[in-house]
Amino acid sequence: MPDRTPSTRRYRSNLREAQAARTRADITAAARELFESAGFAGTTIAEIAARAGVAPQTVYAVFGSKAKVARAVVEQMEESADAAKWRERIAVERDPRKILQAFAEWTCAFFSASMPQLLVAREVTAEMEEMAAEGNARRRAGLTTLIGRLARDGVIRHDLTPSAAVDRAWLLTGLDTYLNATSGCGWSPADYTSWLAETLGQQLLEPVGECGSPTGP
Repeated sequence: MPDRTPSTRRYRSNLREAQAARTRADITAAARELFESAGFAGTTIAEIAARAGVAPQTVYAVFGSKAKVARAVVEQMEESADAAKWRERIAVERDPRKILQAFAEWTCAFFSASMPQLLVAREVTAEMEEMAAEGNARRRAGLTTLIGRLARDGVIRHDLTPSAAVDRAWLLTGLDTYLNATSGCGWSPADYTSWLAETLGQQLLEPVGECGSPTGP
């Protein structure tokens, strides 16, 4: 009779989970390479499957659609840009301008490391627009948390509501702004980061007086 002890079942379950994670990672890596070389529209599920060494049905079973494969690629990019490290750095920082400086550096690091995939994500299809909208929503949620922290510390400009501050930060930190600065204006990533940190400070924070403390209304 087959061994059905709890430890054996757990082992088999863990093995299946590891195999599933490996398959998902292989498909995502294959899609990333193909999207970079041929674009989203120019890449088929069959090509992704062949590059990953699986059947097309496996790609559909794991992801459901090509757009969801692309979404997984973008999510992987966010983590590959050391998102956890940047979140930790921002969480422990106390100086509001240094918080915004770190956020500007994180924004630039993510865009710089992910440019080929982000350009793919801008291709005009309904599915990719949905993915872009989800990314923008995640960015707004992150900024809402960050602005909420600064508002509780009393450093947000007195003439701004937290909602208005989030709007300004969201507009400034979008992909189009990064592309306009680096591709349109020829700025280096360092130039963009410096400008973004300075502009976020100007737009969101109370001016600093001569003694180093925020000035009131």
